[in-house]
Amino acid sequence: MFPNFWTPVLPIAEIGAEPIAVELAGESLVLFCDSGGQFSALFDRCPHRGAPLSRGQVTEDGCLECPYHGWRFATDGTCTRVPFNPLTSVQLSKLSVVSFPTKAIAGMLWIFTGTENVLDPQLPSSLLEPSDRYIIHHEIWNAHWTRAIDISLDYLHLPFVHRNSFGGELNDAAHKDAIAQISITSTADGMTVTNRLNTLSSGTEINWHQPNNIVLNLDGMPLLPHFFAIPINTQQMRFMQVLLPNPRIDRSNFDFDEFFAASDDDRTMIESQIGEVPNVNEGYNVPTDEPSLRFRRWYYRAVKNKS
Repeated sequence: MFPNFWTPVLPIAEIGAEPIAVELAGESLVLFCDSGGQFSALFDRCPHRGAPLSRGQVTEDGCLECPYHGWRFATDGTCTRVPFNPLTSVQLSKLSVVSFPTKAIAGMLWIFTGTENVLDPQLPSSLLEPSDRYIIHHEIWNAHWTRAIDISLDYLHLPFVHRNSFGGELNDAAHKDAIAQISITSTADGMTVTNRLNTLSSGTEINWHQPNNIVLNLDGMPLLPHFFAIPINTQQMRFMQVLLPNPRIDRSNFDFDEFFAASDDDRTMIESQIGEVPNVNEGYNVPTDEPSLRFRRWYYRAVKNKS
């Protein structure tokens, strides 16, 4: 469903010595952190009898112990102990559980959704700050992850979907025969979309970083928002907002909750849609849909392996 990509899955502040079960792109994983601060993501099934490892416990030696028969697995998935069986290291090596590469970046645990040909994630510089600089909020939406990227690339939904919040300032322009001026620049890992209405002096810049990250540059905004659409399964996604406040901002006087709540309008809209975004040859499209169409072409080619 989401092969061979780096994606964040949860804030690292929420991952500790207690195993956490998560679903990522249709796969059941278990996350945990050992006493040395090493994060791990393993397939959440013991290779012995298929019990969920997330119901086990992290031992003093930093291994994850299966709740069924006490098999222990290191952070790299290696089986280190099978109680009551005097197995050799060679025999133990054949009992490993699948592990996935992880990295702690920008206050989030990132997972590579594959086990081979692992490259370092290509990230915007705004995600390379110390972890304590970020404010992170996430929630589960009942929608396919592509819908969240689709709406985030769509500047012209603002005066309608967000008419009662921050999009209200575009209402007048939208109803006075304004013309949208949208330009797209391809980048090494996605695209930069600049948007403006010809009746306004300013607009927005939207940066899409493959596969599932949107970065917004908003005029006058004292922070830089990053949106991640993280697939859980074909019907659910985790929408994660990662804010990088300006160093000069007074965090105690900024209403972060109000900013996070602004996405509720998007959630209502995409949860009303069905399934993944359609291919470019389905439905009706107009010139201002080009950012969305470029994403859809990439999705069907790179993820779905369809032309």
